[in-house]
Amino acid sequence: MVGSRNGRLRVGVVGLGRLWETRHKPSLARMSDRFQVTAVYDQVFRRAELEASHLRCAACEGLRALVERSDVDAVYLLSRQWFGLHPASLACEAGKPVYCALPLAAETTELEALVDLVETRGVPFMTEFPRRSYPATIRLRELLAGELGAPRLILGHTRLHGYDRYAIPGPTTQIAPSPLLVDPGSFLLDWCRHVFGAPFERLVGTSSRVLDTPEIASGETDFETFSARFVGGGTANLSYGRHHRSVWGETSRFFPAQGFQVYAERGAAWLEMPEKIVWSAGSGVNEERLPVEPSVGDVLNEEFYRLAREGGSPSPSLRETLELARLIEVLRRSQVDASRSS
Repeated sequence: MVGSRNGRLRVGVVGLGRLWETRHKPSLARMSDRFQVTAVYDQVFRRAELEASHLRCAACEGLRALVERSDVDAVYLLSRQWFGLHPASLACEAGKPVYCALPLAAETTELEALVDLVETRGVPFMTEFPRRSYPATIRLRELLAGELGAPRLILGHTRLHGYDRYAIPGPTTQIAPSPLLVDPGSFLLDWCRHVFGAPFERLVGTSSRVLDTPEIASGETDFETFSARFVGGGTANLSYGRHHRSVWGETSRFFPAQGFQVYAERGAAWLEMPEKIVWSAGSGVNEERLPVEPSVGDVLNEEFYRLAREGGSPSPSLRETLELARLIEVLRRSQVDASRSS
C-alpha cells in the first residue's frame, strides 16, 4: 500500500502553472484527508519557493531530489516545461505512482520507453483524460446503458480560443502550444473511444491552414477533422479548430454552439461540455444542466488515490495511451505527405 501512516498520499508536484492553479491545487486542498503536498518543483525555482512557502512544503531544485524524497509517495507531472516525461521515468525507477497530465500523443518515442519501464516495474500510472470526467459525459454513459441504448454515431465540433489546454473548464491558454492534432485531437479521440467503449478500427483525417498568423507554428494547421470507426461498427466524425479573434472578431457569438450529437439505437443526445445534456428516447425532450460538484479535479484525484492505494483504474492504461499516440502519429504523417504531394 502506497501512502503515509495516517492514510494520506504524500505528493510531489512537478510543473507549476495554470493546470496546477485551476484544477489540482484547489482539488488537493479540498481532499486534504487523502492528499498532502510535501514538495514542489518548477523550472523557475522562485515560483517553486513561493508555492512551497504558501503550502508549507519543500521547494526542490532538482527533479531527482523531489522524486527521491522519503516524504514523497507519488509524483504529479502537470507541465511539460523543459523536462518532458523525464520526471515520470525517474518516479517509475523509484517505484512511485505517477499522475501525468501531459498530452502524451506528442511524445511517442519517449512514451514507448516509458511503457516498458511502467510494465516492467509494475508502477501505478494514470494519464489525465478530463473529458471522461465531465458531468455531461458521465450522464451520457448512464443513458447509453439505459434509455438510449448503444451508441452508433458521434458528430461534433469544438472551437479553441487561443491555445486551450483542456477546453472548459480548464485553463484558457497553453504556455507551450501543442499541434491541434495532439491537443485537443488526441483527447477528443479518447473521448469517442470512451463513449463507444471499443478500440479503434480505422482513422482518417484532413487538415487545413486557414490563416497565416504569427501564433501558429510553421507547418502547423488551425483546423482539423477526423473520421474514426470503432470495433463493433460505431463511427465518429469530429472537427475542431482555432478561432482567430483578431481576424474574425466576435463571430463565435453567431456560429452554431460547440457540442456533440450522439445517436444511439433508441434515441439521441446533444452535449455542451462540461455540464449540459439534452436527450430524447422517442417520447419528449429532456434537458439537464448537471451539477459541477464534485469538480473534474476531484473526480480525477479520487481515481488516482484509489489507483495508488488499491490498484486498478477506469482510465486508459499507458499502453492504450501509446496506441492512441501511434494512431495520431500515423495520421499526422499521412497529412504531411498529402500536403507535400498537393
